Amino acid sequence: MAAPPKTLVIQTNAQCGMCKASIEKQLTALDGVKEAVLDLETKQVTVTYKGKKVDEAKLRQAISDAGYQADDVAPNPDAQAKLMACCQPKEAKAGGCCAPKAGASCAKKEGTK
Repeated sequence: MAAPPKTLVIQTNAQCGMCKASIEKQLTALDGVKEAVLDLETKQVTVTYKGKKVDEAKLRQAISDAGYQADDVAPNPDAQAKLMACCQPKEAKAGGCCAPKAGASCAKKEGTK
């Protein structure tokens, strides 16, 4: 009998719909991941996976390799540098928003001094 799937919640620094799509795609590409859903309000991704095929460290590393924070695993700096402006962790540049839902968030960051 197969073991039931496991669930892990990982805190990220996702900013917008493009971040969501990138993180979910990176995770679901891993063998053993059944589902990955990122909640942009909480910045938490819930991953359902088969523990025999993939482990928690690989899940966090996949998010890091996409350029994002994954709990205590820092983003891969090369991947992070390639993210759109609105996906960058500290500053969103003017016109950089890549998803309508991120508009208010990006505008707030742009106006902050």
